[in-house]
Amino acid sequence: MTGSSGGLVAARLPLDPGPPIDPFALAGPDDILFHTGDLALVGLGRAVAITLPHGLDSASDLDRAGDTLAAIPCEDRVDPAGGGAGVIGFGALPFERYRPASLVVPEVTFGIDASGKEWVALVARDRSDLPTGSTGLRAMLQRMMAPGSERTAAIPAPASVDPLSSDESFEAMVGEALAAIGSGELAKVVLARHVDVRMERAVENTGLLRRWHQLEPNCTVFALPTPDGRFVGASPELLVERSGRRVHSRPLAGTAGPMAGTRGIVPPGELLESPKNGNEHRLVVEAIERALRPLCADLDVPDRPHLVHLHNLTHLGTSLTGTLLRADDGTVPTALHLVAALHPTPAVGGVPAAKACRLISRLEPRPRGNYAGPVGYVDSQGDGRWVVGIRAMTVDGRQARMAAGVGIVSGSEPAAELMEANLKLTAVFDALAPGVTFTTSPVPVGHGTAG
Repeated sequence: MTGSSGGLVAARLPLDPGPPIDPFALAGPDDILFHTGDLALVGLGRAVAITLPHGLDSASDLDRAGDTLAAIPCEDRVDPAGGGAGVIGFGALPFERYRPASLVVPEVTFGIDASGKEWVALVARDRSDLPTGSTGLRAMLQRMMAPGSERTAAIPAPASVDPLSSDESFEAMVGEALAAIGSGELAKVVLARHVDVRMERAVENTGLLRRWHQLEPNCTVFALPTPDGRFVGASPELLVERSGRRVHSRPLAGTAGPMAGTRGIVPPGELLESPKNGNEHRLVVEAIERALRPLCADLDVPDRPHLVHLHNLTHLGTSLTGTLLRADDGTVPTALHLVAALHPTPAVGGVPAAKACRLISRLEPRPRGNYAGPVGYVDSQGDGRWVVGIRAMTVDGRQARMAAGVGIVSGSEPAAELMEANLKLTAVFDALAPGVTFTTSPVPVGHGTAG
C-alpha cells in the first residue's frame, strides 16, 4: 500500500515476562532500527508505505501523511491515555528536500525505554488478526531475532577506498566556496567529501550497528532500508523532537580535533573560544531560532554553546527548547511539519540556504542521497524524533558509500577542512572496519594497520 491506511487496525501491548529482547538482533540485517540510548525502536515488515511525492516541499503531502497515520485506530494497552501512539511511520528522507520520499509503518514495532519497559505494536488488516492478550508476544519476537553469529563472525576487511575527489580537488572545492563567501554571495556552505569503500565480503549489518552503539553510546544509531541500500549511522545531531507541545532541537556546528596541532584544527580545550567555530555555530543556531520562533509560545535559546564529545571529535552544540503554539483548531505542528520547517539547517546546508544548496549541487561529485537528510519517525499523535543523517553510510552488500561535511565560513582554511572531513570519515570507518587506519590512498588498503 502506498498512502492509504486501507482499513488497517493496530494494537500496542506490553510484553509478557521473559528474557529481554535484543533490539540489534531483532532488527537483523534488513529491518528498521532507531536507537537513541533512552529509547530503542525496531520495525519489522511493512503494513503501509506513505509516499511523499514532493518530499518536504509539499504541505499537502505532509498533511496527508499525518492523516494516514491518525486514521489507523490503535488500542493502546500500554498507556490507555496515549491514544494510539503505537502507530509509527519511519523515514530516511533525502537531503534534497524536493525529492520524493516515503514513510514506512511496520507490521510489527518493538520498543524498549531506558527503564527496560518493553512493548510491541501490531498493525493488521482486521481486528480479528490482533492478539487479545500479551501471552506469546515475547516468543514471537524471539523467533524473529537474527541468529547471534555476528558476535563471533570475523569482520570483513576493506578491499579498497575510493575517494570521489582527491585531496587536492577537495581543497580546491573549499577554495571556490571561500571565494563565493568573500564576494558576499553567501555566509556559509557545508561541503561534503564522498568516499566509496569496497569490503572483501558483504557487510554484516547487525554487528556493525552493535559496534557503532558501543563506539558512540550518546549518539542515535539508526538503520533504514532505502532504494540505494540500507542507510545506517550514528548521528550526534538532533534535528527536532516533538512530545505533545514540547519541542527540542540540538544543532551541532564547529569541530575540534582529537589533539592539539592537528593541521589547523583547534584542540577541544580551545573550541569554545574559537572565533571561526563560534561564527559557524552561531549561523546555525540563529537559523533554527528564526524557523522555530514563529511556531512557539516560548523558546529558550542559551547564550553559549556547550561541548559535545564523541569518540574522536568534539563539537559545539546548543539545545533549544520551547512550547509550540496551538492553531485555531487546537493542533500544533507535527514532528514531520517541524522537520520541513527546519531542513536543511546551516549545519548541513548553508546561509542563505538556497544559494548554498546550489553551490553544493555544483561542487560535490554526486548527489548526497540520504546523507545529511532527516532520519527518524513520527507517530499518529504527531510526536516524533528526527536526527540529521550524518556520520552515516549507505551499505549494499560489499559496498559502503560514505560522506562527511565541513562548514566553510570566512576564515576557513582548505587544508584544515580536508583534515576535518577525513576525521569525520574516520568516525564512520572505525565502526565499519575497526582496527584499520582510514586513508584515502588510491592503493587498496587490505588489512591496514592498527589504529
